[in-house]
Amino acid sequence: MIDVEAYTLFSGSSGNATYIKSGHDEFLIDAGVSCRAINEALGRLGSSLSKIRAIFITHEHTDHIKGLETISKKYKIPVFITSVSAKTLSNYNCYVGGCIINNEIGDKVYLDDTVIETNETPHDSLSCTCFRITLANGTKLGYATDIGKLSQSVKENLLGCDYIVIESNHDVQMLKCGAYPYYLKQRILSDRGHLSNKNCATYLPSLVEAGAKCIVLAHLSRDNNRPDIAFSESRLSLNTAGIRVAMKDVDGDITLRIAQPCEPVKIIY
Repeated sequence: MIDVEAYTLFSGSSGNATYIKSGHDEFLIDAGVSCRAINEALGRLGSSLSKIRAIFITHEHTDHIKGLETISKKYKIPVFITSVSAKTLSNYNCYVGGCIINNEIGDKVYLDDTVIETNETPHDSLSCTCFRITLANGTKLGYATDIGKLSQSVKENLLGCDYIVIESNHDVQMLKCGAYPYYLKQRILSDRGHLSNKNCATYLPSLVEAGAKCIVLAHLSRDNNRPDIAFSESRLSLNTAGIRVAMKDVDGDITLRIAQPCEPVKIIY
């Protein structure tokens, strides 16, 4: 039997990293916490950075690249990133050297048992990507965080995937009434900011109708969101569409999970 696993390891403004095992391939999406923290998280899953074949970077913001320099120096793991984002890494005091492999919008990367397709995400970085991953057993995993809006590119990236990680960043009222300065609130609410609970929830029925089995809500704001609020809004949207969310000891049409800031959450069920 082909071994396929996927976990969000870290998720949110404090740092992001996701681990995927697909047959003989083990790789990460993002490395936004320390090298040590990522290695310890992988260790709890029976892996380590010494087994990781590649790191795919969504974009150049610190919460997605914080551990990248140390990991690159110590483990020499190939780093797949758009050339635009790669050129800005030094602005974030991240020096990766010869590990960079340009991975542009529309490119497909072929590992031994896995295909990773790179698509564009609207976000206020110079370049931002999402991924559509064909796993060793033929199933598909869609990954899209840091989304200002559900663009056609993001929708096409996710539709038809069996397993999905999607941003549900903030509750609009919590953000508007919160302590963030006005300019930052406007940035988050913009079409190049972050996806709200409501906008995420509204799209979930389409993903289930297209075949999704498990959806993980990711990149929740620690200041402008709560896991119970994000979960409830998404569950309500699904229930309203006649889609049952699996709960403890109760079967459903979809498994819905919340990615945690600093502990693994299983994506593939």
